[in-house]
Amino acid sequence: MERLRELLLRKKFVVTYEPDSPAGFEIDISLPKYILDKIDGFGIYNNPRGMAKLDPFVYGHILMKEYEKDVIVNVRTQDYTLPLFQSTLWGGHLLGIRNLLLVTGDYHPGSPFLIDVTEGITGITRYLNRGYLIPTLEGKAKKYHNRLLNHEIRENKRARGSTDYFVGAVLTPGRKNEKKIYEKKREAGAQFFITQLVYDAKIVTKSLEEIKPDVPVLVGTAPITSLKRVKFFQKLGIHGLSERIIRELKEAKSIGEKSVEICAEMYAEVKDFAREHGFVIGAHIMSINNPVEAEKIIERIEK
Repeated sequence: MERLRELLLRKKFVVTYEPDSPAGFEIDISLPKYILDKIDGFGIYNNPRGMAKLDPFVYGHILMKEYEKDVIVNVRTQDYTLPLFQSTLWGGHLLGIRNLLLVTGDYHPGSPFLIDVTEGITGITRYLNRGYLIPTLEGKAKKYHNRLLNHEIRENKRARGSTDYFVGAVLTPGRKNEKKIYEKKREAGAQFFITQLVYDAKIVTKSLEEIKPDVPVLVGTAPITSLKRVKFFQKLGIHGLSERIIRELKEAKSIGEKSVEICAEMYAEVKDFAREHGFVIGAHIMSINNPVEAEKIIERIEK
């Protein structure tokens, strides 16, 4: 099994697929061989919008063993206390998980929000990966405020074993002040990025041009099969869905097929741009309850 970290460090264009996680423990996923041959790994989300799903480390472990593909596990930092955060990551490491995507996630009233995403990244890269316990955090968590950067590592706070996680964070093309947010996450220790949903190549290329990422960026997208989904994404504040793309979807005979075409064309354009400017990118396709169309996007991506 080839690890995603090694592929990205070799500047390969990787393709990852994020299937739907079950709300329970009964797993039903079957992928055709031509899709398995195309993808380099899986992404596993962690309770999106606060909805309970199968533990991503367990699900990721099962997919990794079943298909011999590496996985990226999402971790919603707002859902964890500091002890739970550490114990979960030690357990995930024992299961063979090596790639993490640290996300804040949409706010949910049941989440304690005790750890900011930047603190989660630093907690792993500076402490757990070096065999230390993460120190107690005083005060309240604030978005993109990293209390761990001011802590000195104490030799007597050793953990029993060092993790070896490759840690990523979210990039949101088109969002205001995204370069500053990117820099805070890089300062925290982020080693790669996956974008929020995006459909317009111009939004992606403009963002890459402004930020000039010095680590790999996987461009994330998902099929759209109805105007209801368009309105839902607009309500969520998805920045990568431009008016031009919305217009094309509304005018299409089949929204699903049109979205597949739009996503495939976006990847082709962004890939050419990245090659020309020396950026390392990849593709991250999310099902979001539309696995058939998601597979069609993967099928049309040129590696």
